[in-house]
Amino acid sequence: MKVLLITHIFPPAIDGGSKVIYKFGEYLKKQKHEILVLTSNCTSTDDFVNKKSRPSVIAIPPILRLPVYNFLRRPLKFINLFLPNNSYLSDLLKVFQKGPVFKIFPFLKSIFFIIKFQPDLMVTGPLPTTSVIYTNFIKNILRLTQKKSCQILINASFHQTDIDFFKKPLINCLKKADYIWSLTDYEKKYFINNFKIPANKIFAIGNGVDDKFIIKNPKINYPDSPSLLFIGSFSAHKGLEILIKSFSKLSKKFPKLTLTLAGQETLFFSKIKNTINKLDPEIIKKIYLINNFKNKDLKKIIDQSTILVLPSLQESFGLVLIEAMARGKPVITSDIPPLKELITKTNGGIIFKTGSEKDLTSQICDLLNHQAKSRQLGLNGFEFVKNHYTWDKIGKTLCQNIFFQQ
Repeated sequence: MKVLLITHIFPPAIDGGSKVIYKFGEYLKKQKHEILVLTSNCTSTDDFVNKKSRPSVIAIPPILRLPVYNFLRRPLKFINLFLPNNSYLSDLLKVFQKGPVFKIFPFLKSIFFIIKFQPDLMVTGPLPTTSVIYTNFIKNILRLTQKKSCQILINASFHQTDIDFFKKPLINCLKKADYIWSLTDYEKKYFINNFKIPANKIFAIGNGVDDKFIIKNPKINYPDSPSLLFIGSFSAHKGLEILIKSFSKLSKKFPKLTLTLAGQETLFFSKIKNTINKLDPEIIKKIYLINNFKNKDLKKIIDQSTILVLPSLQESFGLVLIEAMARGKPVITSDIPPLKELITKTNGGIIFKTGSEKDLTSQICDLLNHQAKSRQLGLNGFEFVKNHYTWDKIGKTLCQNIFFQQ
């Protein structure tokens, strides 16, 4: 089978939404399928509208990295002022304001490679980027140039609390898709009940980790200096300000406790640093920032921690939670539906009331004070991830569903 992957960014740039596309592609390659990738040359989603220079990238198969227009956000906003609010065209322009918007001539050149490639399946996502819209456009081109049909599999990485996910063109793409790869049962039920998408098109399969990422002998070390860990982009919706304030209070009760924040810088990063800089200097010394670490360092970062904390206000799945569980670590996360579902399935951690600094502080105290409970949660999560959330299992299940439907 020939598979075209279409996503907004691609390794070495990575985020949760693009990672599921990339890892499924890796699985397909191991199964001897042919892979072609269409993506941007951006290092993060901020680059879609940020004018910082990026290296010139030539589109060469099997990865077509296309340059983007990063000055269109304001012009598109201006045009939107003259359009009826919530109209299809208005929503379409709002999607393209987020990007990426591929430059025209490199994109047309990439179409030539795609037509020559003749894909059987296109795997795309996440929402609310333009990836799914480009995919639908390419499918229409392929209809005119090849006899065999090309099907679309969308991984939406859906955030129910983010209004950008509800634009009409994006929902239309979901409805037109041949298959939808849902990360949670919650997401699948939401699509069925709210978007009226047939249940037989949606596969609630989840997310995964590599077999080599899973620790052989899970154990939780409680050194003299226990450590809290956050992994993720430094974005507004990650709830980092709550975690930082909670850590400030915890430092008084646990003087040797440290906090490590590991992730990719965003435009919101300056606000996070401002929040940290307002703390007592003695507390600031206990907070460690790790920016743009390499994927090979992820295991070491997790292994040096005591508890992983993900205080997000919105998530589609919470990949870092199962990555921590794969290393035998207990987790604490907010009670938004996708994360609550994951904790319920794995019994690998505890939840706190979203946005509640007081409740988060209480739950962290509970795990730090009860080491036996922490170890058991770490073991529970480890066993579940090992048995259900490896990429070989996710890829095999997904392929079986797609091939069975064809």
